[in-house]
Amino acid sequence: MILIKRESASHWYLRDGTPFHETERADGKGLRSVTLRDARKARAFPSVTNVLSILAKPGLDSWRIEQGILAALTLPRSPEESLDAFARRVVSDMSEQVTQAADLGSAIHAACEVYANSKELPESPEVAALFAPVREWFDREVERIDCIERVVTHPEWGYGGRVDMVAKLRSTGSWAVVDFKTQKVKRDAKGALKPTFYETWPLQLEAYRQAILVEAARKQPLDIVSLVISSIEPVPVMPKIWPREEQCAYYHAFLNARNLWVWMKGYCPITGDDPGAGPMPAPINPQPINPDDTAKSLPSAY
Repeated sequence: MILIKRESASHWYLRDGTPFHETERADGKGLRSVTLRDARKARAFPSVTNVLSILAKPGLDSWRIEQGILAALTLPRSPEESLDAFARRVVSDMSEQVTQAADLGSAIHAACEVYANSKELPESPEVAALFAPVREWFDREVERIDCIERVVTHPEWGYGGRVDMVAKLRSTGSWAVVDFKTQKVKRDAKGALKPTFYETWPLQLEAYRQAILVEAARKQPLDIVSLVISSIEPVPVMPKIWPREEQCAYYHAFLNARNLWVWMKGYCPITGDDPGAGPMPAPINPQPINPDDTAKSLPSAY
């Protein structure tokens, strides 16, 4: 009995940056999620999050397990209900909690986009309350906005993604790639907020930053910033500026994940070949990547 799907929907982009998340059903009745087979035919690029999905995420996995345990402990089981039926109901309840969290996160992301573009506030009282600290941060910290919710692609390495925001920040005086992260921020024994900054976050941001460098041929430095927004109470946002001196290491780590993704999926977005059917890809150039340069300094995408 399979209770939980092993594969989740993945995001893809065409080479010109057009989102390729859904495609027509064979029977013509609506749309379905794009599969690896569809992406291979279209020579589509995987999203950055698609690439990083091959890496273990202990924090997220633990949270999902907790939701399953809580559902099993709190849902009443009727005497005539079989174990299989009860297990499916537990998974359904757990999935509902995960979906609600994702929906709230999407609503807060949407509020960030709307406010950045028009200064309009959310209509939902719940979202408006949680967004209030974000608005305060915007008004205090954001000097100029270059783009919001913009798709970028990297033609050499064959990936794409949607960047939350590129803005110039007053506190640093520098431009930054900013990623909004909603999270059930916990407090420690003394009541201090304890956000979790996951190790894959700077890899995601650096992949976006490198795509921006290539696309816009930018020469000025760009910081990468994770902005944690609490999804349970309106508290000050918690930004983290990832060290510039680590940007090269972040990108090498992402490219290693990308190469592993290519090998595991049997699909290279650049060549369209099955890596398992021919010679293995060349190893990543161990020399540091100049974080303020463009694709000229990057290793070959084989």
